Amino acid sequence: MRTDRSTIVLIDDDPDDVAVALRAARREQLPVEITVFHDGSEVIEGLGLSGHGGGGLGVRPRAIFLDLRMPRIDGWEILRRLRAHPETKDIPVIVQSWSTQREDIARCYALGANSFVAKRLTPGNPGFYFTDAVRYWIQLNQTPSSVSPQG
Repeated sequence: MRTDRSTIVLIDDDPDDVAVALRAARREQLPVEITVFHDGSEVIEGLGLSGHGGGGLGVRPRAIFLDLRMPRIDGWEILRRLRAHPETKDIPVIVQSWSTQREDIARCYALGANSFVAKRLTPGNPGFYFTDAVRYWIQLNQTPSSVSPQG
């Protein structure tokens, strides 16, 4: 799986939350291509996490933005599988949730989340929580693969 600096994955079952995030990304002209998965089953297949071979995007996303509460396979299980799989174990995972429960946040970090972002309803700037997080993980955060060999 090759790294594609401009690809991120958004995993969210709520069509309204997905629409807000995508509109905000377009409005802010974020330099990313966003692949959306609408439930845990799609993620398992789409990222090749089933353990049966096959599947996968073909590119390694720069970051994965993950909602917690989804039907069938929830965000905690997806996070556990991402961390257990050799090709996804070190991709930054940013949990986005309407929950601000201390237990939910602690559980996400215990399972290996890199960040927890609370979704916020802000009529004047819808989706800012998503665009701010994308900017940080795509443009500001440095990883060994994001630095050129010359430094």
